[in-house]
Amino acid sequence: MFLTLLGFVRNKIWLAFLLCIAPIIIYIWVFQSIALNVNYVAFDDILVFGIIPEFEKATWPERWQLLTTLFPEHRLVISRSVILLFYDIFGHVNLVWLMIVANICWGLCAFIFYKAFQKLHLSIWYFVPVMWLWFNIQSYENIFWGVSSLCNFGVILFVLSALYFAAYHPKRVFVSLIFAVAATFTYGNGLMVFPVIALMYLITGRRNQFFTTVLFTAFVALIYFLDFTPITQNLSFSDPQQVKEGFFGLFGFIGSIATVSAYSIPLSAMYIASAFGMLLVIAFIFLYQKQILPLWHAAWLKSKYTNRTAIFALAILIFIGITTLALTYKRIPTDTFAGMFKGRYRMYSTMCCIALYFAFLSLKSHHTRLRLSPVFLILAIVLNMVILHGNFAEAVNYRRSAVTQEFNARYNADWLGIRMFSMDQKHFEKIRAYYNSTDPLAEGWNPKADIAGMTCDSIYTPDLITQSGDYLAINFEQDFFKPVKDYTDGAYVILKSKDHVYTTPPNQSAVPLRTTIRRGMYFNKGAFANFHRATIEPGNYSIFLMIRKNGQNKIYCTGKTWNEID
Repeated sequence: MFLTLLGFVRNKIWLAFLLCIAPIIIYIWVFQSIALNVNYVAFDDILVFGIIPEFEKATWPERWQLLTTLFPEHRLVISRSVILLFYDIFGHVNLVWLMIVANICWGLCAFIFYKAFQKLHLSIWYFVPVMWLWFNIQSYENIFWGVSSLCNFGVILFVLSALYFAAYHPKRVFVSLIFAVAATFTYGNGLMVFPVIALMYLITGRRNQFFTTVLFTAFVALIYFLDFTPITQNLSFSDPQQVKEGFFGLFGFIGSIATVSAYSIPLSAMYIASAFGMLLVIAFIFLYQKQILPLWHAAWLKSKYTNRTAIFALAILIFIGITTLALTYKRIPTDTFAGMFKGRYRMYSTMCCIALYFAFLSLKSHHTRLRLSPVFLILAIVLNMVILHGNFAEAVNYRRSAVTQEFNARYNADWLGIRMFSMDQKHFEKIRAYYNSTDPLAEGWNPKADIAGMTCDSIYTPDLITQSGDYLAINFEQDFFKPVKDYTDGAYVILKSKDHVYTTPPNQSAVPLRTTIRRGMYFNKGAFANFHRATIEPGNYSIFLMIRKNGQNKIYCTGKTWNEID
């Protein structure tokens, strides 16, 4: 019966196209639901936007220096150029525009995969798993983080473009090298695509292209490292703890898609991801074990290696491997093992799975493909849906955190968040004027007014106020705070003293997947607020609850206070 069903479905090409489009529709829906013109995650965007006022008054040599200035060890020429282009055309830069450009880059990566897939001359059904894998939202941090979106998604687009031309159009070496230059000046690891391209030409016996790439690589590297000053520590091989964390972190980075959630991951799940990363490496060895000799003969011009899709997949895997090794070496000392699982890194694990899938399609027999492809299709769809369920709530919390972060920066001149990035409130407001974000949490009241001037709708008593480690936790656990207008709606906790006013978002979690399936629910009951105490200046604070519903703010007194001591 199952085989009969497969035979029936296999001939429905329209259904395959529909299944290819479905994850794109879901991805776009998530994007339009959560994307907001607000500075996400720390103040990196604010620092990069600092080029706008300086660029206008600079000479041309100074402009090149501004474009190539290290941040922190990357030369963000492409991202800065996009920002300046938008500002020159429109007079301001909406951060959502940057997100849109970045996510178009992400979509174009899928187009490159499709162009590579076409070379296999297989049914479109075999491409469906690629779409469901690629358009998962596990890397939501990049989807909604303006400048970082451009960097992380842009570099992948340029890398894949460079590898595609090197694999399928090897005579057009300079097209591949131009994309490699774009990758290099989009994000630091883009430079690593040059040795991969050189290796591709070497193992396919293309000597002229190989030497051209080597010379071009040396020239670009000379420019890139001209005034390069490393600022991060490196992994110490004499430290057993760092070596252990580096070993498991390396495989965890590769297999991080297995954690499902991008953040709030238990340690056990991280080690499971490390084990999955090891399985991916084993799969790579298994797939390419019989290709070593043909590639060796091709490198020495004894024969030609004609499986270009296998070369394309191999190149992607080597690039991911170099990126993984470099990141492990640079980040383990500061970020430790857990730091290898940041949401902004998750796309590399997805890329690894897709590259291995392309290797499978190009190297295995028709019978093996036919037998295993339905399994891969079902796994890809289920994984996409599970990742969507596990990360959508976190992405909503991410948006709300960005809103509260800007509020705290605007109404507290000495807020730790801006001091950590060596800026003051005046500079923050100057840069904020370039992207002109709204201030939704300040609507309907004056955050700078005295406590006596605060008007409360009624009393709303919290269920818990406690200090938990470095955090002040304030919970309202009895009600559902459902968004109505958009996902800025929610229950925000306010701490207000004579001189300061702070807000924090309502961290909401998703109900278990089985509850979502059974009852159609998604968000769990309650609002759980956490203030990091280092960001709260000493003083006696009154606690308020602000419920934003349908775009309208209502403030509730709690009758509770908190005394923050130095």
